[in-house]
Amino acid sequence: MKKTLALLMLAAMILSTGCGNQAQDAAKDAQQKVEQKAGEAKDAANKAADEASKKADEMKADADKMASDMKDAANQAADDASKKVDEAKDAANQAADDAAAKVDEMANDMTSMMNERAIALGGVMPGTSVDDLKAKFGEAISVEGNTMTFADGLKVVLDEAKKVKSISTTANAFDTPEGVYVGASEYSLNDYCGPADNVRVANGVAEYEYNSGDKKSVVVYKAQDGVITEIICSLK
Repeated sequence: MKKTLALLMLAAMILSTGCGNQAQDAAKDAQQKVEQKAGEAKDAANKAADEASKKADEMKADADKMASDMKDAANQAADDASKKVDEAKDAANQAADDAAAKVDEMANDMTSMMNERAIALGGVMPGTSVDDLKAKFGEAISVEGNTMTFADGLKVVLDEAKKVKSISTTANAFDTPEGVYVGASEYSLNDYCGPADNVRVANGVAEYEYNSGDKKSVVVYKAQDGVITEIICSLK
């Protein structure tokens, strides 16, 4: 009986030891699986973090490039605008210089014209001899003292030396060296002759006086209602 009981106890101990080993093996396998899953999850998390970091770096690089391109474009636009402003400024300065040069040229021309102005009517100057006068216009159609009237309304007054003292007309058949004639606009005088040396207005008639370059003779343009009505060239 005692022998049988000892065998049973030994069998129970062996059985108990076998179940404990299986439990330990199962626990160990479970721990290994947990650790494996945890490792896989960690690797996946690290990979996702790396990919996210890489994507963020790419996005940052793209943003930096875009910002750089925009900055370059803005700088280029500013340079272009500055260049256009400089070109416009240069063009304006050139136009101003050209205008100033033109004004100076016109002033010089006007001064030269006034210094060299010849007083004449129909190609005849005060001081011309009566013989030269007749050679140009032929015989007078009437003579009253020292006053001779020629065809087309040209009137000449001679001095004591039988030279032209004055020559005048109220007809549009004759003009002065500047191209001014009876019937021309009063307001064209400034364009053709420049500023008058003297201006007189009386009874609605304006008289514009221009001296010759040598100051020895003068031309007077009479005008009424904006139209030149008479031209008189004479010795002073």
